[in-house]
Amino acid sequence: KLGEGAAKSMRYGRDPRSVVVARAFFQAATKLSDDDEDILPQEDGADEKLSVYCLFAELFPEHVVTREGGSFNAKAGLTRLQFNKLGYEMYVKEQSRRVPAPKAKPGNPGYGFRRAKWRNALDGGEDQEAMQLVLASIGLSLARVDHVRAR
Repeated sequence: KLGEGAAKSMRYGRDPRSVVVARAFFQAATKLSDDDEDILPQEDGADEKLSVYCLFAELFPEHVVTREGGSFNAKAGLTRLQFNKLGYEMYVKEQSRRVPAPKAKPGNPGYGFRRAKWRNALDGGEDQEAMQLVLASIGLSLARVDHVRAR
């Protein structure tokens, strides 16, 4: 019988480590905003890669499911849907015209993480410290933490 934590991890993907890394990424790279108008997109735009998932996939490619030749490489990792569900544990899902909706008609609203904003990890302040602590806590090397922070 699976424990509650293991069962929840399986729901989000085959690799519990990917779930840990994705949650840590959300905590390290984003934070709750005081401004109700702040929203981070769950999807990319037609011309720009703006989503939280896109940056996660760029920085942690070993923790995402990739599509190769029309079929999925599903050995390990998270799909965009699984990743976004983890994000909605922290932030409210909101439909907004301020975020992309690539599969919808032009002008239709997309979905995003309400009251979420990127941390300012380059200022040397509280955001940078929070990011470094969270990423170090999951065992990332200092060099990898610095690479994530620089992005």
